[in-house]
Amino acid sequence: MATTDFRKLNMKKNATRIIDKEAFRRIHEESIRVLENIGIRIYSRAALDLLKEHGARVDYQKMVAKIPEDLVERSIRSAPKQYVLHARNPEYDIHLDDSHLYFTFDGCGVQTVDIDSGRRRPARKQDIVDCARLANRLPGVGYFTPSVAPQDVPLHAHVLHQIDAAYSTTDKFVMSESTTTGHEARLQIEMAAAVAGGKDGLLQRPTLSAIICAVPPLNLDGGGSDATIEFARAGVPVMMMSMVEAGVSGPVTLAGTLVVSNAEILALLTLTQCARKGARAIYGSVLSMMEPRTGAYVSGAPEAALLCGAVVDLAKHYGLPAQAGTFGTNALMPGSQAATEHCLTTMLAVNAGADMVNGFGLIEASTVLSFEQLILDYDIVTEILHISKGIEVNDDTVARDLIAEVGIGGTYLAKRHTLSHLRDAWEPMVFEYGTYEDWVKRGSIDPVKRANEKARALLREAKTVPPEKDVAKALQAVVKKAEKELR
Repeated sequence: MATTDFRKLNMKKNATRIIDKEAFRRIHEESIRVLENIGIRIYSRAALDLLKEHGARVDYQKMVAKIPEDLVERSIRSAPKQYVLHARNPEYDIHLDDSHLYFTFDGCGVQTVDIDSGRRRPARKQDIVDCARLANRLPGVGYFTPSVAPQDVPLHAHVLHQIDAAYSTTDKFVMSESTTTGHEARLQIEMAAAVAGGKDGLLQRPTLSAIICAVPPLNLDGGGSDATIEFARAGVPVMMMSMVEAGVSGPVTLAGTLVVSNAEILALLTLTQCARKGARAIYGSVLSMMEPRTGAYVSGAPEAALLCGAVVDLAKHYGLPAQAGTFGTNALMPGSQAATEHCLTTMLAVNAGADMVNGFGLIEASTVLSFEQLILDYDIVTEILHISKGIEVNDDTVARDLIAEVGIGGTYLAKRHTLSHLRDAWEPMVFEYGTYEDWVKRGSIDPVKRANEKARALLREAKTVPPEKDVAKALQAVVKKAEKELR
């Protein structure tokens, strides 16, 4: 039950730093203690062998590796702190240099709210294509994660179909999700190498990154671990994810959840560096709070917002690029609940210094793609991008001469300075800024319906940006291979 103590309810901490240096020290030390004394279970002989070779104590019967502090610390030091993710179009390269912010969709939906009928249906490969076309049309989409797991393709090869749909439609950077085996990773690497001009090119200029998720508490999936090794050796950055749910797969206290999550991430980081010293990695997690009465997963609670920001804080203390899994909502329909929860989780993570943010466009705990919510979320994305730039202060913006010219009681409305800087003002795509009377004259259209109309219009305008013919042919060949070999 929430506190009713007035003083406690109204206490606050620094708004932009959730994890200070002392809190970081405690969480890091406890994470190291977990890895050294409890260890992490890894269902991969190859990963266990690799960690043992580098100094971990391995119990093969229990499949548990106890990772010493010095190995973890060496891994933190050897992981690159800044680098570039290369899009097919260099204009869309992702600069992970602590001075840029990029947004993308989520990638785990299994259903879609049909844009025409409004009814839910199984997700399709075409939904990925449509989202990729929207990514081409919307400059605020910084990179592309396939939004759904398509149900109309062979399920054993759905990840390769996702990557094919992405590379075949958008020239922005691509991040894959849900890799389950080393073989699947090798096929993705083959596709990424085709885009990069070969495996040597991929090693130097990564055209793909891949999300690898731990299985809380303190487990690494065997196939995911094998995939981590493959990606690290090929030069594909691994986005290391933990999905601890406070009170279920982690302690109900947020600090305790962060310890478990951080231990999982450090184990994945160590595995990447054992596979190839200097392998690129991205720190990121999607942490949540259980519903107190039922234990159900809750992605939009205030605790989840705090955890989103804290994950970014931890990444920044380590000096690693940070991806925040925000835009989590349990809303069942597009609208105010989803928008509110998406704003809160995202703003905290951005204020903490996130480099990459994924998750927008989905509802019901990120299982259902909604094109209407995607467009509503895009207004949130562009507004946050606008806020994140801060306030520029220089001779032009302080407007000394203009203020003197207008003086007391005048107006700035018709001044050239006003007209020129209005181009920089944020404008919403769907949100209303007019009067009630104007809204009634235009038909009293609610925001969700406006978002549907806008999505339809954008899809009519949006174009596919296919790769060169030889690359497209290579991608198709890998998809066919996947359908045959991954059974």
